[in-house]
Amino acid sequence: MGKKNKYKNDAKEEAAPAPQQQPQQQQQQQQQAPRAAPAPSQAASTSAAGQQQGSGQQRAQGGQQQGGQQRPQQQQQQGGWQQGGQQSTQGGQQGGWQQGGQQRPQQQRQQGGWQQGGQQRPQGQQQGGWQQGGQQRPQGAQQGGGQQRPQGTQQGGGQQAGYPQRGPQGGQQGGYQQRGPQGGQQGGYQQRGQQGGFQQRGPQGGQQGSGGVAIPLPPQTGSIKRGTLGKPGSCGVNYLDVDMSKMPAIAYHYDVTLNPERPKKFYRNAFEVFRVQHLNNKIAAFDGRKSCYSVEKLPNVSGEVEVVDRHGRTVHYTITVKETDNSTVELSSLHNYMKDKIYDKPMRALQCLEVVLAAPCNMRSIRAGRSFFKTSENGARVNLGDGYEALVGLYQSFVLGDKPFVNVDVSHKSFPISMPVTEYISTYALNGRQSDLRNYTLSHWDLTSINSFIRGINIIYEPPKSFGTAPRVYKVNGLSPQIASQQKFELDGKAMTIEAYFSSRNYKLQYPKMQCLHVGPPAKNIYLPIELCRIEEGQALNRKDGANQVSAMIKFAATSTTERKNKIMNLLKYFNHNADPTVSRFGIHIAGDFITVSTRCLVAPQLEYNNSNFKGPMNGSWYMERCQFLKVNQKSHKWAILNCESSRIPYAKLGEMERLVLNQARNVNVLLEPKADIRNFRDERNLDDHFKELKQKQYDLLFVIIPSRNGPTYDVIKQKAELQHGILTQCIKQNNVERRLNSQLVDNVLLKVNSKLNGINHKIKDDPRTKLPNVMFLGADVAHPSPDQRDIPSVVGVAASHDPFGASYNMQYRLQCGGGGGAREEIEDMDGIVAEHLRVYHQYHKRYPDHIIYYRDGVSDGQFMKIKNLELKGIYVACAKLGIKPKLCCVIVVKRHHTRFFPTAPPHPRNKFNNVDPGTVVDRTIVHPNEMQFFMVSHQSIQGTAKPTRYNVIENTGNLDIDLLQQLTYNLCHMFPRCNRSVSYPAPAYLAHLAAARGRVYISGKKLVRSPKEEYQRHLINPDFMKMNPMYFV
Repeated sequence: MGKKNKYKNDAKEEAAPAPQQQPQQQQQQQQQAPRAAPAPSQAASTSAAGQQQGSGQQRAQGGQQQGGQQRPQQQQQQGGWQQGGQQSTQGGQQGGWQQGGQQRPQQQRQQGGWQQGGQQRPQGQQQGGWQQGGQQRPQGAQQGGGQQRPQGTQQGGGQQAGYPQRGPQGGQQGGYQQRGPQGGQQGGYQQRGQQGGFQQRGPQGGQQGSGGVAIPLPPQTGSIKRGTLGKPGSCGVNYLDVDMSKMPAIAYHYDVTLNPERPKKFYRNAFEVFRVQHLNNKIAAFDGRKSCYSVEKLPNVSGEVEVVDRHGRTVHYTITVKETDNSTVELSSLHNYMKDKIYDKPMRALQCLEVVLAAPCNMRSIRAGRSFFKTSENGARVNLGDGYEALVGLYQSFVLGDKPFVNVDVSHKSFPISMPVTEYISTYALNGRQSDLRNYTLSHWDLTSINSFIRGINIIYEPPKSFGTAPRVYKVNGLSPQIASQQKFELDGKAMTIEAYFSSRNYKLQYPKMQCLHVGPPAKNIYLPIELCRIEEGQALNRKDGANQVSAMIKFAATSTTERKNKIMNLLKYFNHNADPTVSRFGIHIAGDFITVSTRCLVAPQLEYNNSNFKGPMNGSWYMERCQFLKVNQKSHKWAILNCESSRIPYAKLGEMERLVLNQARNVNVLLEPKADIRNFRDERNLDDHFKELKQKQYDLLFVIIPSRNGPTYDVIKQKAELQHGILTQCIKQNNVERRLNSQLVDNVLLKVNSKLNGINHKIKDDPRTKLPNVMFLGADVAHPSPDQRDIPSVVGVAASHDPFGASYNMQYRLQCGGGGGAREEIEDMDGIVAEHLRVYHQYHKRYPDHIIYYRDGVSDGQFMKIKNLELKGIYVACAKLGIKPKLCCVIVVKRHHTRFFPTAPPHPRNKFNNVDPGTVVDRTIVHPNEMQFFMVSHQSIQGTAKPTRYNVIENTGNLDIDLLQQLTYNLCHMFPRCNRSVSYPAPAYLAHLAAARGRVYISGKKLVRSPKEEYQRHLINPDFMKMNPMYFV
């Protein structure tokens, strides 16, 4: 029976219902029809047959339920609070709130939003948020998550719309094409019970949504409330179940001492010989350093062993195994840790099992951290250029969720290619320009390039046969100062050249005009001819990759979720953990496929522009068509274009740039004077003169074109403009001006320009569910130098909002270093930084914030307590000095993890990398039951597998609800001012990253000889400039 609808006549006028079946030709025409611009709101209407399909409404008999659908004979309200009124008789309310009035009768339901007043609103009206469900289609018609357009086309824009559906009757709801029979599964992927599919966790059936065969949200585990908003679904996660039913209750921990301490590369081989000879062949898992674990008691014993390397050299070790003071490791704690508190994890048991799990990998791979890399097979080398190759490895780690899991992922790392040093020089250093090196002399540029690659690398020295000695491995310090025919060393009190020495031992050098390699201890002058040296294979170097390697690596590593999973499965098959005797002896067995978890897809927020124009993100992005920035600085800005003479850009091109900038600025209402001052400058000194003159003439904005060569760099321009002169600049690369100058590029630049000129590009549409009164958003990040740049201090960047919308920010940066000159993650001067941010906030609001939401980036799991004890204490101290007590919520933003989500269906053409939809949240099964933690994918990955961001809430004095925090976090991902896309983590943390990067720019190219605090005082930002343009750093 159809249900009575009081707005039925209005609904008919708006859109006629589509027929149940359509001819094939008509369907194709509908699929090719362009999408309409998103509408802010429309009235819901029912289908001709009265069937209620779509998000949260009852399907016809024989179908399955989707979204927030009520299960039979159950009354429930899921995902929010009910304010006033009484609960409906049959239909619950999922995903939101209902304020006042009466509940909707019977099966009328609403998912993902809320209804105000308890009644459906008239045509074209919607108050305060999103209304989902949309127009109802007849039986068998296809349903997206959002409002449906007539005749099969879908309408997006902030609503949960899926993709155009292709199946005939009995179609789908909200997801990808369903190939099952009529009346089968709805709203996601076809569940295949075949071997190799995803493992189903939780009960079968239940609710349906986009992103997979939906499984009902698992029951609450632990003491922490979990989120309920959003469209339910499911996906695979790269976690493996671990069967611990046969695992012993305890294991034993032993200290292992090897003497001599070097070479360490043979430790594992030596311990294996020792285990067989002196431990009666008992199974023991050795970590390769100083510890081993066993489920049996081992004797305290010492013995000598010898191992032979691949070059025939014999190495002797004396090994001692001794029981530790607290030797018992309670493996049983992994069964009952769910009762423990937040930081009381069974870390010793996890450490033990990680060593056990690595046992089958150590001897068959190259280890780097927790990843194990296979050597490249014949003919399958992935060359990254500059002498490097990419290897693929398996990352594995135990993690704690509702139970222990093994997190497995694919890793990619660059390794030096094993080859003769002469081959590296001719092929890579000289780019094949010189094949015969016999009479070639290396230039200064060649020497610099070779030194940067060869320094710190291990080489194998293969002496001439006349020497009668075995090959030996050395570490390279660099190239010799002179060529082999001139480089001298002292032998028996006499000076002798390298060429003469080898000639005296019956070997004539082939490359006497080439430099030698300086190897071994730097104090010793050991020089080896390059022709006798070969780069050792399998070296996991701890150095920063160059731009060429990074670009090539991204192209190789950025794969779809399907391909990524295949790589992981092939590596698991290669290492075959369950067949290893050490893994078997400890009684653990890992599953052969990924687990499946429940997901929720949050509704993307509506974005408000000038004159109450709204845009709704579709797949994580939106267009600003016919929209102007929400707020612009209401003055006509004086501006100029500065171009370096070395770029040789024609004046006509600069004039074209001027016209394009003016035209696009007019479209978005950025006010610029009708004529720019176009100037050329010669060099850095001349640039200073122009900056000084334009500052005196009170220019507001300078476009500076960065020359491709022979001119000031980005770092130099920013140092002069922001530290010395205090004038606002917008840099553009010469290549972009010459080859890519178009309206789209200028539009992207104007996003930054408007923010720098104290404008606001857009804001989140007001929503009482997520709007906190008088809140300051705080983001912090610490940028550390790469391992080969330890003389550079770490740079702290902190950004804080000073407007009501979380759109305008100001920044502070600091320099710091840890003990012994190493990196320090905790921010030292947090109280001073926050005090300055509070001062700026009070300057704009004439009051201090009631809430501080602090997003902290770049912190590992073991440092949470340090952040709480140091940084949060600093925030409280800064507030106490001002006599205020705002409510503080601290959310740690973790990106360095290996959790990935894998949809269980083939990719859609518009989603070729087969990632989950933006807004996908997982906060069950794979999170610790007693920690406030969740994973979220807030962006659409441009290439490769999307990386979820993990959020850990470590402080919440305002008792903010988890639903509010998750939606607020997702909303803030849409507030990054540099693009019209949802980014992968919230804008405060992203802007803090930019602030830290700007701090790195200020010390770039400078010789830092003083303490970090003194160097900071020497690189202070112009205070008047910061006050006038606080968001200059975007």
